[in-house]
Amino acid sequence: MFAKMSLKLSAFIAAAAFSTLAGAVENGLQGQYTLTSSATQVIGDSNQYVFDYAIKNVSQGYELTQTGLDGFTIYIPNSAEVVSVTAPSPYFGAPGYWSTGASASLDLRGDGSQNMVAPAGYKAYTFWGQYTESVYQIGSTAHFSITLDNVSVGQNTVGISTYFGGYGVPSGQEFAHNEYGNYTTFTTNAVSAITAVPEPETYAMMLAGLGLVGLIARRRRQA
Repeated sequence: MFAKMSLKLSAFIAAAAFSTLAGAVENGLQGQYTLTSSATQVIGDSNQYVFDYAIKNVSQGYELTQTGLDGFTIYIPNSAEVVSVTAPSPYFGAPGYWSTGASASLDLRGDGSQNMVAPAGYKAYTFWGQYTESVYQIGSTAHFSITLDNVSVGQNTVGISTYFGGYGVPSGQEFAHNEYGNYTTFTTNAVSAITAVPEPETYAMMLAGLGLVGLIARRRRQA
């Protein structure tokens, strides 16, 4: 049985009241997966949203093997506050589990070459299956959720990683190989956190700065 790469576990539990804001179904994943995503605003906080993702494994993996959906990555703003995270249960049970964590990129090769690099101002937040029991096989659906504060909603890049272990990757798919096995990654857009929202203190500083610029300009005209 293959041991899986580990990302730092960062899980939180929270409860709140919600109002649905947006939703979309993304099918542009080469027919290998379907992704349904939605954003729900937390009532009482205009900058806090719950982002939910349901990923169905359509045809990735091999029958009667623990291969398939093994990772999900979303770019979030560096200044976003992670309020809570919900990862799927392992597909087969113990000892499998899903870890969560943020980094500058997702490196499946383990040699410093990056598979998904977050753009400037963002970080790659990844849900990662630990041990092959976590891997979601063909026909199964995994649900992911993350609640973020200090964000607004838009279309953002996300990535889905497939674990093939020691099995060959289907022809025509780019893949990464490391000591644990073979992996493929598919990217698409989804409803998610698109940018950070300035804090009230930031707005105050901006207004104060504009006022100062106006005062300087007025004094120059009077000189």
